[in-house]
Amino acid sequence: MLPASIFLLCCSLLRAAQPIPPDKRIPATIPATISAPADQPMHMPTDVAVDSKGRIFVADGANDRVLQFAPDGKLEQIITDPGNQKLNRPVGITIDSADQLWIADTGNHRLIVLAPDGLQATPITPLQIDNAYPPNPTDLAVTPDRKRTYVVDNTHHRILVRDNHTRQWSSLGAPGQAAGQFQYPFMISIGLDNDVYVSETIGTRVQRISASDRWAGQIGQFGVELGRFYRPKGLATDSAGRLFVADSTIGAIQVFTPRGALQGVLTDPVGQPLRFQHPMGICFDKQGKLYVVELKANRVAIVSLQPEKK
Repeated sequence: MLPASIFLLCCSLLRAAQPIPPDKRIPATIPATISAPADQPMHMPTDVAVDSKGRIFVADGANDRVLQFAPDGKLEQIITDPGNQKLNRPVGITIDSADQLWIADTGNHRLIVLAPDGLQATPITPLQIDNAYPPNPTDLAVTPDRKRTYVVDNTHHRILVRDNHTRQWSSLGAPGQAAGQFQYPFMISIGLDNDVYVSETIGTRVQRISASDRWAGQIGQFGVELGRFYRPKGLATDSAGRLFVADSTIGAIQVFTPRGALQGVLTDPVGQPLRFQHPMGICFDKQGKLYVVELKANRVAIVSLQPEKK
């Protein structure tokens, strides 16, 4: 296994020194980064979310907290026990259309929903298999109409779905490699048409689930060439519906159409893949800026994309 992996890493376009083919380049720059103060540094952050006011939230689970930054990158608040609900290794976060912050409080096997003013926090316990094996939520996503919440249950290899009106839960998937099965799903995102995208770190692919909870296709497979994944993690959809996928091992972000056709990879001014230090969760703000958590660098990179050519 090791020699083959080294061979792939050495020969791949994504890893080699040669530039990306021009038709697969998506030019991007990193004009700024966000870090915590030196006396309260982040340690292996995993996810990021931005609300309608431009406030930036970062899951800093190794420190049992979520950090809130102002739009200018200044630390505003450290969230450790919202509503007296002490956080334990929060991994995934998202902002819904009402500016509520949803936290996958992984170590406590639950979700926390924090009101926009930060004054009210609601704990939610996801569907449990049995008393011996509580859910292990690593990420979550809420539909634009806020009717449903999708939760990644990582170690149980499934997606949990909550009807936010009835508060009833259902489950999608099972352990395995077939269509509609999962191998350690990790992060999740909802596209413009309400399709759900799920990254699998060990399954080394992204699966697409339709709004009617049917399996709707697979994006990528194991490898380090263009269009393939080594350790896919963060997912985000831009205003045009394109799917961005961060690969933490390769350190690059690839871009696909909603149905999974490769469009390209983020590149620097000379056509090389734009490199990130172990990218994890990613998201877009209202202005179209891409935020990328760099776990190894303990920061968030703010990425500016060139407008698509028409």
